[in-house]
Amino acid sequence: MKAVVLAAGLGTRFRSEKPKVLHEILGKPMLWYILSTVKGGGIEDIAIVVGHGAQEVKETFGEDYAYFLQENPKGGTADAVLASVDWWRNDDDYLLIINGDSPLVSSETLKNMQRFLFMVEEYEKVKLGGVVLTSVLQDPTGYGRVLKEEGTDRIIKIVEEKDATAQERNIREVNGGVYILYIPYLLEALFKIKPSERTGELYLTDVIGYMTGKGYEVRSFMASDPTEIVGVNTRWELSFAENILRLKLIKYWAQRGVTFHIPETVWIEPDVSLERNVEIFPNVHLRGKTKIGRNAVIETGAVIEDSEVGESAVVEPYSVIRNSVVEEGARVGPHAHVRDGSRIGKGSHVGNFVEVKKSALGEGVRAKHLAYIGDAVLEDDVNIGAGVVTANYDGRKKHKTYIGRGAFIGSNSLLIAPIRVGNMSYVAGGSVVSKDVPDGSLAVERARLRIVEGKGRKLLEG
Repeated sequence: MKAVVLAAGLGTRFRSEKPKVLHEILGKPMLWYILSTVKGGGIEDIAIVVGHGAQEVKETFGEDYAYFLQENPKGGTADAVLASVDWWRNDDDYLLIINGDSPLVSSETLKNMQRFLFMVEEYEKVKLGGVVLTSVLQDPTGYGRVLKEEGTDRIIKIVEEKDATAQERNIREVNGGVYILYIPYLLEALFKIKPSERTGELYLTDVIGYMTGKGYEVRSFMASDPTEIVGVNTRWELSFAENILRLKLIKYWAQRGVTFHIPETVWIEPDVSLERNVEIFPNVHLRGKTKIGRNAVIETGAVIEDSEVGESAVVEPYSVIRNSVVEEGARVGPHAHVRDGSRIGKGSHVGNFVEVKKSALGEGVRAKHLAYIGDAVLEDDVNIGAGVVTANYDGRKKHKTYIGRGAFIGSNSLLIAPIRVGNMSYVAGGSVVSKDVPDGSLAVERARLRIVEGKGRKLLEG
């Protein structure tokens, strides 16, 4: 089976120059969800019908798909299918057609539609013209209405709301915009249907009426979850779809042993991976290809993007971790920032208002307060005092700092890179160190302290 995704819509209600299908839901373009669903439904041969912003869509999704341009952006859905006709017209098979603004349809629903179709053919010995995804909505406003033979799943026709009579608008079963249609019947219908008298568009829904009028049987398949058929035509609907997908992801992980505290506040994206017994607190953001290990705790307000957090690690409140690794049992935060390919070793602690940039920290490193560690390598058991800075930038390029195993860097010290501080070395607090410190050495650099008795009072009293 082949699939055609209709992604040529202008999206005028979005009020955006960007193609509607490229607007993001949980960090992914809306069209990504449809393509993933189709592939998950077992269909790999996929064509995308593009229109406004065609080149941008092609650049986003690459060469894995066939692309066809709908020349007339107001030609309608049937015209969009016709744009791809040469790609599928010679196949004696079924064709899946799905709207590019239907991100909530699940792969399981597509699989079930295919099973239903083939079961009808097997057991009822009927060659179906097709199967259409439908649902019953409390408020069907905006959707095409599905007219069926009473008491059956046989469709008579689908009427677009613009063309529906008052009686037809009272029907609550609506078209979900997903069709599996038999290609020879579809091809015949596409060249026979007429444009709408009201809009001038060629409706794909009219193909269903043509088929049934010719005696080809078309069945409805009811979506198990009514939200699956929700289309995205406005930014508000985009927000609604995003919220549904977010909650579905949270439910998926909760069913696999993850605890979410106040889940309605948690942001989680599709490529995130969580192991069992992870605990997620409110207002956490998990983005990109983030992986969280077993028994890890992610506390309130943390943002983790394209990073790995190891088993039993703790990310304390309002910390940010990007493109980095936090190893087993390590602790980051609160209010820490780890970024740009950094690694926090086992059992290490990066604490309050510490920034780690492009650095590797070994096991048992302690940097608990107000420090900047940039372009550095810290071996095991290093202690970084409050206010320590590795000065990595000379105004033109970055330089490396190396701190050996068990070294102690006293509070408010400045290490001017490139520099090497040896194993078990001690840098006294307040020192500015610009030369290498050999193993086991003490480095002290301070101006001589002068105390003038009584001078302080005179200055304060004027």
